[in-house]
Amino acid sequence: MIKALAASITVALALAACATPVQRTASGDIPPARVYIKSMTEQAEGLSRVQFQRPGGLLNNDMLELTINDVTLAQIIGGEHLTIWLKPGSYDLGAKRVHTLTNSSSSSEDKLTLQVRPGASYQLQVGTDLGGVKMRTGTP
Repeated sequence: MIKALAASITVALALAACATPVQRTASGDIPPARVYIKSMTEQAEGLSRVQFQRPGGLLNNDMLELTINDVTLAQIIGGEHLTIWLKPGSYDLGAKRVHTLTNSSSSSEDKLTLQVRPGASYQLQVGTDLGGVKMRTGTP
């Protein structure tokens, strides 16, 4: 019995050591370590601005993964934003929960297709509610 308790405590401490605090920036930008396609964050002539925003709040604390054409772009938490620059065209954008040891929720994902026009600017609101991940678009 004592051995089982000691083993349980050891496993719990080992798992707790794996949990690292989420790095944040003062500006609210996603830290570079969580942006996986950094070239998309560089502004250039002929590209259109697309900004992802995630409000803070009780239901927006878990990490979400942003995708573009089914490729992971970045990870975002509540209170953060990310601006990317895209060529005109059609893009499938998505947001889904990142699975962790403490997050055993079902796979919730929201996708939308964005038609990027030359010189346009887009704003995407990404969040979660009791129904799952939600993403909506508008123009600033």
